[in-house]
Amino acid sequence: MRKKMKKGTAVLITILVLILAACGQNGASGPSTEPGTDQENNRPTEPEVIVKEASGTFTGLADSHTIEVILENGEAEAYQFGESLMEEISILQENDTVSLKYEEKPIEGEDTLKQRVLVEIVKTGTSVGTLPNEEDDNSESRPATQELTLTLEGMTEQKEASIISAADGYSFYVFDIFTFNPETGLLTMDVDPNYAVQIEKLPADIQLQEQKEQGTRALAEYGEVEVVSEEKRPEAMKDASLFLTAKEEKSGTSRQYIVKELDGNDFVFIITIPVGEPSEGFVPHVYASLNTIELEHE
Repeated sequence: MRKKMKKGTAVLITILVLILAACGQNGASGPSTEPGTDQENNRPTEPEVIVKEASGTFTGLADSHTIEVILENGEAEAYQFGESLMEEISILQENDTVSLKYEEKPIEGEDTLKQRVLVEIVKTGTSVGTLPNEEDDNSESRPATQELTLTLEGMTEQKEASIISAADGYSFYVFDIFTFNPETGLLTMDVDPNYAVQIEKLPADIQLQEQKEQGTRALAEYGEVEVVSEEKRPEAMKDASLFLTAKEEKSGTSRQYIVKELDGNDFVFIITIPVGEPSEGFVPHVYASLNTIELEHE
């Protein structure tokens, strides 16, 4: 009788162990394996940040930490930026062309809207007189870019330049090594703004003798003024109506005062050429650009 009881007890214990083991498996809780969670800490994972790229035309600041850019497709987009990009943005002028790198971050409570945060912004070209979505009769008749011929170190080259409109009613092609201010008519070299050209559209009734007197006064403060004869002028400026030059004795900086008729109107160019490595390339590029000036006809 006692042996039968021991045997029954063993069977009951075995059944109880099996039941407890099954309950333990059914009720066990392990790390979540749902997508979008951190399995170790059971926390939602951060979405992957993707850096995107774009390019367009800088139009200015929307507020103290947001810029607006018109993309190449004509759409205007806003991009937020932090203090790390303040210096790069501070030197941009309205209508400069730029390339961007940015992150898109979701806005809480919005399913489709995203916040664009700048990672990098780089100026890629000179200022333009009009935005891509503005009407410009002159730009329709002249291509946006053109190959210009110039001579560098005795070699003839062709380089692409982009058309720019000035507030004074003319346009011309400018190489990407320059920045042009359409309001003031000042063209400067990016590598050193001391290399510069002041462009002025002259009134129709201006007299050449009057221009010679004005040019002489303008250059006299820098040194002895010389009238450069046609034979001594660079080929690109041989047909100028007036060519004056002066050179500073201490710095060696040269200045030129050139009057030339372009597209039926006289223009004056006051060119500053410091002593330095950029001077060799500066003058040929400048002459090639200035010779493309045309009036914008309404």
